[in-house]
Amino acid sequence: MALAAICFAPMTVHAAAPESVPAFDATYVVRYGILRGTMTLQLSRRDTGYLYETSLSPRGVASWIRHGSISERTVLENLDGTVRPLEYASTDTIASPVRNTSYFFDQEPGRVTGQYKTYLIDEPMRAGGHNRISAQIAIILALRSGTRLSPFSIFDRGRWKDYEFEITGDQTVKTPSGRFDTIEIRYASADNAKSWSLYCAASLDYLPVMIVFRESGKVKSRAQLTDYRIGEQGPPD
Repeated sequence: MALAAICFAPMTVHAAAPESVPAFDATYVVRYGILRGTMTLQLSRRDTGYLYETSLSPRGVASWIRHGSISERTVLENLDGTVRPLEYASTDTIASPVRNTSYFFDQEPGRVTGQYKTYLIDEPMRAGGHNRISAQIAIILALRSGTRLSPFSIFDRGRWKDYEFEITGDQTVKTPSGRFDTIEIRYASADNAKSWSLYCAASLDYLPVMIVFRESGKVKSRAQLTDYRIGEQGPPD
């Protein structure tokens, strides 16, 4: 499903001091050509870390073409201001047959185990590695603490992948939920064929308010914030 292309790319984080990310709920409208969809992001605090859940569903004309949704969840440990993944699971009911994925990040033995489609996974763990959605929380945490972001590996579709990134500066972004001053963080695959831009708003504790996916330099999809809650905070009346 093409709409899934707006998912975040990876980045490593080295936090200089203990920091945390507040719980949040956020909803986005996703546009991919003539297709439309809805994406939700939800972060819940746990005693030693976080539970992070995302979902993506086609809407309007897109729902005539594609039925179902893509849901993902990850459990993260917050260790001295650095987050690292412990578990990841996803269910794609848009795919036919339905695609289920699960990974376990065993930090001490240093292995990633689980299943992708019908394939059993058992790969070496990489230092600072993340899964495709735990990286989102790592990015927010780093921006909140003002620490350096550097490239790292993400485990996706049964293997490790590497991305390069750059912070391109401040930009004002208008969304259905309001106008925000943001920092744009741009990511690119090794061959620069695909890239993502995350526009994170300091006023919302660096929650992304817009996500843009490009292929061969052309914008293919755009997700814009429509509603949110950060702790007790919400959009203005």
